[in-house]
Amino acid sequence: MRIIHTADLHLDSAMKTNLDAQKAKERRNELTLNFARLSDIAESLDVKAIIIAGDLFDTKSVSRKVSSVVLSEIIKHSSLQYYYLRGNHDRDSFINYVKEEGEIPANLHTFTENWTSYVLNPDSVNKKIVLYGAEFSEDNSSSLIQTLNVEFSDINIVTLHGQENEYEGKDTTDIVPVSSLKGRGIDYLALGHIHEYRSKQLDSRGTYCYPGCLEGRGFDECGDHGFVLLDIDEESGKISEQFTDFASRKLHTLDMDISDSANSSEIIEKLRRELTAHRYSDKDLVKVRLTGKVDENTDVDEDLIASAFKEDYYFIKVTNESKVHVDYMKYAYDESLKGWFIRLVKDSDEFDEDIKGRIVQMGLNALSGEEIME
Repeated sequence: MRIIHTADLHLDSAMKTNLDAQKAKERRNELTLNFARLSDIAESLDVKAIIIAGDLFDTKSVSRKVSSVVLSEIIKHSSLQYYYLRGNHDRDSFINYVKEEGEIPANLHTFTENWTSYVLNPDSVNKKIVLYGAEFSEDNSSSLIQTLNVEFSDINIVTLHGQENEYEGKDTTDIVPVSSLKGRGIDYLALGHIHEYRSKQLDSRGTYCYPGCLEGRGFDECGDHGFVLLDIDEESGKISEQFTDFASRKLHTLDMDISDSANSSEIIEKLRRELTAHRYSDKDLVKVRLTGKVDENTDVDEDLIASAFKEDYYFIKVTNESKVHVDYMKYAYDESLKGWFIRLVKDSDEFDEDIKGRIVQMGLNALSGEEIME
């Protein structure tokens, strides 16, 4: 039997942190359509069940448009069984919408704050594959794990949404105490909440896994993103897991040292070589962080540099994180206003050297009539 484990789709995200209104709308639509694309892929792979381990949506109030698309896809793919466990971002909005539209589809299964179990292969003559799941709350966070009770002779999958933690702490809301789940007869622990793929051994019998978010949304979610495909041998009970890259667009962060660059033109040429070497797709989103040390006269115009590549990628931004190194000896005997200003900054006790360097650079821009770049 084949199962997809996914989580953290965060549908209906605002997507406005980096993008303008038009691109934010496009990205919201793309994330919504990812649910349809995931369902189509599942059907093509002969998958029987999709486990959604929390945070299907990003906000407590999901738009009717997004809810409609998700519901339509569930109804359309009637051969797939969807097991939806709510995460810390999910609320009742989607389920309430489904109920308003009529009966909950027979292939949509949900969980509560108490353990709920589903037999995923009821017609099989081999071992039963049983899915257990429960949603954390303030009332059950300290007791939920201890009440899990499975049949050791079954193939047991458990789904939860929360941060992994080897040991229970004082604040246990949305914390999955992995150590407390060892030796409990779990073959696969399907988790959600962490936005990068992570798979580890739980104990001698099972593993635990975060599939990561289905597609990156911000530059804290760079790299490959997708879902986990489980292949279960119902006779032996063996589970094979495979991470499957899914994201239609990827996000990348590139650090580039500009210490040997004298101006924005040189930085652009160096960056062009760097980007060519990395071969990012024109569908992708790229953030460039300029690093290193430059002198106070180096022209670094982030907007100009980004504009040189705006046609090459879906989105690109440039941030200047370089430090300004001032050779104060050059200005020791300079009687001009510039020299006086630089010596004044040098002798100040209010700022560290990094801030002093930036102040000098901004001051020189102002004295020369240049726009001050903060």
